[in-house]
Amino acid sequence: MATFQGALEANPGWKLGDPVEDLDFPPPLTAFYSEYPERLEWDYKTFTETIPNNQKDAAIYGPYYTLANAYSYGFQYHGANLPGQQAPPEESDFTIRGNPIPPAVPFKSAALASEFVKEIAHRFGATLVGITRAYEDFFYADSWRGCPPEYDHSNLPEHWKYAVVIGVPMEWDTVLGSPQTSTSYEAYDRVSTAAVRLEGAIKTLGYAARASSPMTNYDLIVPPFSIEAGLGEVCRAGYMIAPETGSNLRTAVVITNLELEIDKPIKFGVEEFCNKCKICAEQCPSGAISFADSPAEQEWGTGSVLRGWEHWYINNGACYNFWRESMGPMGCRLCVAVCPYSRKDNWVHDIAKFADPRDPTGVFASGLLWMQKNFFDYPDAVEYHRPDLGGHFAGFRTEPTFLHAERYLDIDIVSPHEN
Repeated sequence: MATFQGALEANPGWKLGDPVEDLDFPPPLTAFYSEYPERLEWDYKTFTETIPNNQKDAAIYGPYYTLANAYSYGFQYHGANLPGQQAPPEESDFTIRGNPIPPAVPFKSAALASEFVKEIAHRFGATLVGITRAYEDFFYADSWRGCPPEYDHSNLPEHWKYAVVIGVPMEWDTVLGSPQTSTSYEAYDRVSTAAVRLEGAIKTLGYAARASSPMTNYDLIVPPFSIEAGLGEVCRAGYMIAPETGSNLRTAVVITNLELEIDKPIKFGVEEFCNKCKICAEQCPSGAISFADSPAEQEWGTGSVLRGWEHWYINNGACYNFWRESMGPMGCRLCVAVCPYSRKDNWVHDIAKFADPRDPTGVFASGLLWMQKNFFDYPDAVEYHRPDLGGHFAGFRTEPTFLHAERYLDIDIVSPHEN
């Protein structure tokens, strides 16, 4: 998106229908838009319609979201100070603040090393921890952090052997205020902080380590690592659902050469549930989520298969457009909020979590979905949009009281819900 924005600013007269080559994109991006012209249309709309409209809306309704933005920025402010990677893996992964890591301290076994790593990861702030191998297919093809343009990305560094995947949930009360008053940064900051702490601890023991996290950026794609590490299953919305937190999970990965015992992938019925649920697709304001009955039956033929990994197709261009339309902290997170798996622990939800994976008939899941769709009120998808599009910037649930600006602030506030 930054590349697209820069190209439009450098070529202000360009419009849809003009040759995409006139924007002087890097060759891979030009090829991408040639293959997916609908993405070109969405990304053009982002900067020519959506963002300008959002700026107009902010001038009217912005004060209503003052406290939500302040809350979000506190995490963003802290996360921006976390150390990232400034050198290639062969250098940065073996240094601590510019100094070489010490000689490696041997563990008695890979199993005990994994036990220790998981224990300290939890104490550093991680809610969930899993371990898998550093599969080459799930790393980016190039542009690893700290690497010069001439760096050879054709093979993984030899010391990239294991992936420690950690996750934390967003605050339950705020995520239910999605898409307007929730924030990803609260969990981004927490999981990034835990990952950086874990990187430092592993290095102190004399082993190479590199954290990929929301606030320090990534060298890899996290969901497949999370699934291989046994934290959960892929869902209709494209990310992972875990038994403990549902889809309400933000993740980071620490790559290391410390010999570890790996975990196995798990199955607890998410794929079968997502095949029939479709609540996230029904609620998605942008229409970015597929309604197909299974990944293999999507309207895109055989579904989305990347490097052997099958998952649901997500229209990222449509999704990002709504990100830039919504008010409050930028983003949406609505698919997380509406997911039936994203529920606080209580006896009702605990019974559902226990019984559903153990029912081979699927009748229990069908009953749960019927109750969800008939006994609970929530907005229609159009209500999440801006007023000019027939909405009123609705939230899935009312935002928590501490984010009610009209309660705390002596400023003029216009509520979008009253117009």
